[in-house]
Amino acid sequence: MLKYRLLTNEELHELEEEFKHFLIINQIYDDEWKLLNQQKSEKVKELIVLFSNLVIEKALKKVTFLELTTNNGINAFHCKENEIERIGICSENKQFDFTLVKEPSDIQNQHLSIFKTSKPYIKTRETEVFNLINSGCSIISAERYKKLELAYNLSIKQVKN
Repeated sequence: MLKYRLLTNEELHELEEEFKHFLIINQIYDDEWKLLNQQKSEKVKELIVLFSNLVIEKALKKVTFLELTTNNGINAFHCKENEIERIGICSENKQFDFTLVKEPSDIQNQHLSIFKTSKPYIKTRETEVFNLINSGCSIISAERYKKLELAYNLSIKQVKN
């Protein structure tokens, strides 16, 4: 059963050595693989689905921080082991477009709302990370996330004072 998506032909080509090892582990050797391919066997599709799932899941396990920037705001996600943390920033000025921000100074005169929340995963961690990436999120560095977290923490201090 396909969990995420099939690897493209280009990706499979890049992972040719790993795929050969995968086939050997599954007790399928070169001659048998060629025969299965010639017969257009369902087993070929099943093995490619299984390999795709393994490769993509392994990659998803390495993803820790994501960000989605839209016209309306910035959402950054810290994908922890058992929960996902979200920092959101939006402008009270509905005409402001976050996709046009290039430098921090571009938002200096904006009245911003910033929040932080977290929730446990409803599906598996990797499924939720995959869905976020499919919805437009980009992988970001820990440094980028920490800057947004610092902005959130500074906003809390200003509210308390």
